[in-house]
Amino acid sequence: MKYLVNYILIFILVSGCVNNTATVETNSEFDAGMAMFEKNKAIADKTFDLFIAKDLDGMMDFYADDVNWSPANTLDSLSKDALREGMTGWMTEFEVFSFNDRQYYPGVDDNFVPDGSVRTYGTWVGTHNSGATTVSKYYSVTQYNEEGKIITALEWFDVGGVFDQVESQIQN
Repeated sequence: MKYLVNYILIFILVSGCVNNTATVETNSEFDAGMAMFEKNKAIADKTFDLFIAKDLDGMMDFYADDVNWSPANTLDSLSKDALREGMTGWMTEFEVFSFNDRQYYPGVDDNFVPDGSVRTYGTWVGTHNSGATTVSKYYSVTQYNEEGKIITALEWFDVGGVFDQVESQIQN
């Protein structure tokens, strides 16, 4: 029995020292995915800054012509023209925006390897043209093509809650 335990321990030690090329490849894929995430995170951050600055043309330059936009509170898949129209609406209705507490996380594939997509969490604060201030938690997922353009933009926040805040402040 004593020899059996020793053989098992030796086997575990020896097999633990074997260089596993699958692990090396996975680490390489992971590192490449993280590098792509960092690049795309900077793009996502820039698009939020351009939105806040109300630079619609600059913001739209970061979106692919065939972007798939799914705005909050819908199951719609809309075009770049619809995205432009939606962003124009927000920029027209609100005087000032800020996007606070920004947090960026990598999206992952089925093997939990970063795939270059960006998940964003934050809090939008806006001042409506009426003077009402709104606060809304926000989450999005963006995916990118080889040129670094956003090809998918999925958004989640309480659109109705934003306008409920405006209405509540106008009535008071």
